[in-house]
Amino acid sequence: MFRYSDLLYEMQLFCRNGVETGNIGNSELGQQIPYIFVGKKNGNYMIVQGAIHAREHLTALLVVNLAKHLVKNPQLSLLGGIYFVPMVNPDGVRLCQEGVGFVGDKQRKSNLLAINGNSDFSLWKANVDGVDLNVNFDARWGEGAENCFCKSSQNYVGKYPFSARETRALAEFTCKIKPCVTLSYHLKGEEIYWEFGQTSHRRYRDKRYAQAISNYTGYKVVSLSDSVGGYKDWCVEKFHIPSFTVEVGNDKFAHPFPYSQFNVIFQQNADLPRRLLNTVVSDNEKLKEAGLADVLR
Repeated sequence: MFRYSDLLYEMQLFCRNGVETGNIGNSELGQQIPYIFVGKKNGNYMIVQGAIHAREHLTALLVVNLAKHLVKNPQLSLLGGIYFVPMVNPDGVRLCQEGVGFVGDKQRKSNLLAINGNSDFSLWKANVDGVDLNVNFDARWGEGAENCFCKSSQNYVGKYPFSARETRALAEFTCKIKPCVTLSYHLKGEEIYWEFGQTSHRRYRDKRYAQAISNYTGYKVVSLSDSVGGYKDWCVEKFHIPSFTVEVGNDKFAHPFPYSQFNVIFQQNADLPRRLLNTVVSDNEKLKEAGLADVLR
């Protein structure tokens, strides 16, 4: 099992090896949300994030190893830089793995036990305040088919968009970085989500990239019309950039998802971030050269 303490140790190793590390902000309990940067500081940036849902903590291990893959293979060309954010929801991951014991506030402990109904938090998806971070973004907030409006282990949209500290941290970091593409790792189903109201050229572009991801990973491209308020949705709507949610892991396995499947998942995704960034950057450069840079805005 990949824990928050393991992530902090990995960050130390990256730092010792001269790799840039930092934090995008803090969680509701004040825990740092680390990032790893690999590549060039040339304005062509990508954000790859994982573990925004607590029980999907295997994706944090995946994102760390995707960064390691590039660090260990410097011969692989990168046309820009990638910010890897392995664990957006550290409080939720700890709750999922450790239970309420690490939570210091007695009232918060009591509330969590009441929300969950028992002391087993292994299927918990939300943050420590019962907010599902991936429905807390300002992208048709609260209009999803499965959204709920009270604190829960999953699907609670929060009091208002960006009400959760972790959501705000990721949103503010994204606005600062101005990525040209984002990739969000979730678990499970081996599916690729790309769509959020794009039309015309942008729709064609993003579907084409989604198909390229499918060709590399073997996952299925899926269209969803009733899922809103996610990080991918917000990036598509606010920045008009290609943004993807990739659900790793075969659906035949139940949650808690077995770590025995990690090597399979890693092999399916090992070089995806680099390939996707390079393709997007190359396409954007071609549009600039042709004087068509504004066509996809």
